[in-house]
Amino acid sequence: MKKISLALCLAGLVSFASADFLSVSAGIGEWSQDVDGYVKLGDTKNYFDNKAAETDGNNKTGNFGLKTKTNPYVWVKFIHPIPLIPNIKAQYTKYDSTGHSNYIAGGAKIFGDVNIPFALTNADTTQTINSYDLTFFYEMKPVVADIEAGFGLDIWQGKTKINGVSSVSGIGIGKKQTWVDNSWSVILPYLYAHVETMHLFGFSVLANVKYAKMGDNHHYDYTGALKYTIDILGPVNPFIKVGYRYKDAQGKDGDNITQIKYKGIFAEIGAKF
Repeated sequence: MKKISLALCLAGLVSFASADFLSVSAGIGEWSQDVDGYVKLGDTKNYFDNKAAETDGNNKTGNFGLKTKTNPYVWVKFIHPIPLIPNIKAQYTKYDSTGHSNYIAGGAKIFGDVNIPFALTNADTTQTINSYDLTFFYEMKPVVADIEAGFGLDIWQGKTKINGVSSVSGIGIGKKQTWVDNSWSVILPYLYAHVETMHLFGFSVLANVKYAKMGDNHHYDYTGALKYTIDILGPVNPFIKVGYRYKDAQGKDGDNITQIKYKGIFAEIGAKF
């Protein structure tokens, strides 16, 4: 009898089961986004942030001077008991940053779409991205953790605007005006994995990975967080979450290479119904 009981316990620890009930979860939070990366064409290179030397001693290196800014996000997740049909998570994230720089090198294109025709000085840059992220996944529930695996698409709708002074003779010399005002879009596919540990006194630890790489193009999105779930009577379980998120997207269009990174801490509140 003891052997049978032990076998059942071990089987329960390693077995996986799909979701057996309908649930809806949702959350809203704020993410402090520290911008990094660059846009490059040959020897011409502009950094997105202002941490690097502005010219590296030559006129082919500049920066946009984008600053760290806290922006909102919201998500909703649907889990159902229907076999073979994946569950769905949808998330909207705002990326919005502004910056000032003394020099932006001309020639390179952001994601192959936003052309900087010539060098600019005394430049102000605004870059906004609306991210629409849709994940399809299957849920597995061993005793010690809740595991999700699947795939998804993160669709970026961006807009970049640059005001500055032209460095080209005869083209608006000395006059600050708008030289770049372009909308652009990027689709970032990925494979998806998510793990959340079992609750201990209401606390759990979770990790989230989105990953894709093909040639010179890649998309990495990593999240780690501590979550506290408030156990109350009724169908609603509110939670609080704090953590760190790192996102890195790189795309090559012809000889243009754009790599942009966002990283920083976040705080979130939400509930599971």
